[in-house]
Amino acid sequence: MAEAKDGLPILPHVAGEFYVWLWWASEQQSGRFDLGDPVGAVDAWIDDRLAFRLPSETRVSAIMTGDDAPDAMESRAALAGGKVVNELRLAIKRDDREFSVTLKGPAMHLGQAKLPAMVTEGGEEVVFERMHLYEELCLIVAGLFRHYAAVRASPAWEVDVVPALRRWVVGEG
Repeated sequence: MAEAKDGLPILPHVAGEFYVWLWWASEQQSGRFDLGDPVGAVDAWIDDRLAFRLPSETRVSAIMTGDDAPDAMESRAALAGGKVVNELRLAIKRDDREFSVTLKGPAMHLGQAKLPAMVTEGGEEVVFERMHLYEELCLIVAGLFRHYAAVRASPAWEVDVVPALRRWVVGEG
């Protein structure tokens, strides 16, 4: 089994499953997630990039980009054809702050983070503000993953979620 840099095992199916669930749930819930304390409510949706790979491969084999990437017929066709999501661009709105970040690979690395511009002048203030906003982004992504994990561990996963996901992939729901 592969390991991340911190020595913990990487479970390749978890990230891909989380990405698909996040894509599906954001569409089903109009992008609204109540993540409880300490995050609260956020709006999150798949933005302008999805990358797919074959389950047996580590390299990306298809990339969908553009404003309609999550709605493109090719994106659903990739899922229906057995590819897994390897990377996605996530847009997030919390209160009046807007973030975007790319979640990448089986270790769910955060990349290409775009943070809201709050403080525009000053030396240390800008650095501390950026650090605070990055921590907030990490907290939100962790909250989304905790939410997914709670759903995944519930009895509703097999009974309700998996059948709904399957219908969604083929365009029936």
